[in-house]
Amino acid sequence: MKHNRHNRKEGGYAVMTALLFFLGSTAAVVASLSDGALRELRIVRNESLSKQSYYVSESAAEDAAYRIKNILPIDPVESITLGSSTASITVTDSVDGSKIVRAEGDSGGTKRATELVLDVDDLVSFPYALQAGVGGIDMDGSSSIEGDIYTTGSIRGCSSCSVTGMAVAAGISTSNVATQNSAPMPPTASITFGNANGTQDLGQSFVVNDTLSLVSLRFYIRKVGNPANATVRVTTDNGGRPSSTVIASGTLSSSLVSTSYGWQTITLTANPILSSGTTYWVVIDANTNSSSYYIVAANNAYTTGQAQVGRYNTGSWNATSPSGLDAYFEVSIGTNEDGVSGESQWNRLSVGSAYAHEISFVNATGPLYCQIGVSNNKACDTSRTDPVIEENPVSESDITAWKDSASLSTHSGNYYIGGSSTGTLGPKKITGNMTVDGSAILNISGTVWVVGNLSVGGSGRIQPANASENYVIIVDGTVSLGGSAQILGSATGHIVIVSTNSADPAITISGSADDTVVSAPYGGLRVDGSGKVNVAAARHIVLDGSASIEYDPSALDLDLSGGGGGGEFKLHSWKEVQ
Repeated sequence: MKHNRHNRKEGGYAVMTALLFFLGSTAAVVASLSDGALRELRIVRNESLSKQSYYVSESAAEDAAYRIKNILPIDPVESITLGSSTASITVTDSVDGSKIVRAEGDSGGTKRATELVLDVDDLVSFPYALQAGVGGIDMDGSSSIEGDIYTTGSIRGCSSCSVTGMAVAAGISTSNVATQNSAPMPPTASITFGNANGTQDLGQSFVVNDTLSLVSLRFYIRKVGNPANATVRVTTDNGGRPSSTVIASGTLSSSLVSTSYGWQTITLTANPILSSGTTYWVVIDANTNSSSYYIVAANNAYTTGQAQVGRYNTGSWNATSPSGLDAYFEVSIGTNEDGVSGESQWNRLSVGSAYAHEISFVNATGPLYCQIGVSNNKACDTSRTDPVIEENPVSESDITAWKDSASLSTHSGNYYIGGSSTGTLGPKKITGNMTVDGSAILNISGTVWVVGNLSVGGSGRIQPANASENYVIIVDGTVSLGGSAQILGSATGHIVIVSTNSADPAITISGSADDTVVSAPYGGLRVDGSGKVNVAAARHIVLDGSASIEYDPSALDLDLSGGGGGGEFKLHSWKEVQ
């Protein structure tokens, strides 16, 4: 009996021991699994915090870069918060003018940092000898150009004019109906004129909503008998009546007018630019014949003009009968582009080559890339599509940056240097006019901003203070270079003169200017006499007399950093530093 109890006791101990081992091993396994899960959880959490820290750091750096590039306020040290994450931003100026932006993100104690470098892009590129905007390029006299030229308008030349390079004109004629009165059909009313002294002529006023050229004019008209041709005039307004100021004219040909209503197009002698919101008049000036006259369709629905009858040469105008009628008419406006064109088939413009939608009256030594060719010395090569639009080399941001640079120092009032004086100027803002006269020499050592006008006359001279640097003179008024005035420079150092004025011309060069780089992005440039320019860009360019343009390849990329020019910040490098 004792032996059996002893065996049972030993068996119980064995079971308990096994159970304890099992529970211990299970606890170890569970503990091991729990520890792994916690480690994974910590890893996932830290990875999430790290990503949040990175994203807030990247966002902060991009925000700082945006502010710097767009000249918005930014402090040397700033911070931003996104959700529960924050980032501190530090902006450091380097000796070379670049800016280093360091952004450190912090999310739950996990930190990551990024760093980017913004360099100043001070390069202003002048790829053409002449580059004009929508105003185009007009060549007259014996003007000549050595190099390529480009315009978003037209190039209009003469038989004694020449371009050694390629002449590129991106302008294409367009036309759209600006205002019309043409319903209902058939018309329910009419205006008779040319039948009596009091109703000899018809006048119809109109307004357009865009400032563009008058391209086409039409009337819905018929005749009775066989009236004489009528003179058509487009005039300005004089107190609600047609004025004596004629801006375009044409002829209404009686032979083309039927005894039934039909649209008649008036061929105009000019294509004047009509200003938006301004009242103009069309006058059909007829003879008086009670049995041969004109009848124009009419209604009383046109709201931006009125019809009147009377006599143009006496200025006597009266209401229609019944009153309030308006003629059926149509005015089309648009751009009237010639592409690249000489004067006529007997007076052709000489070019190296040409590229435009339409090329007329041109002699070319190279190819003519065009879709329409009229009386040229060779046929169009139609393999190229029309030229693309290119912007003026000088941008708004360039102008803003240059003015900021010049504003470091101010000269109040006018600035004058004359006689045989020698002076140095820049950076400087001049609140009045700037004049260089006599035989004075002015050395430019930084960006100069002239709020008034710039005049260089006599044998006055402007030149870079450092022969290996380029400098900018920016002028809000007009620029005039006359006499034997000179703007000197070299392949390593230019003076760039920019006028922000919208006058045409905003820049006039009639002297013997040398090494001049000029730009009038909103206005015109005129070079006449024996004026000489190396590179020019303007909205409209006129060359007359023996004016000459000799392209200087060193103006292809002008580095304006040495002259204190502002330029635009652009991304140079990016990296994660923590």
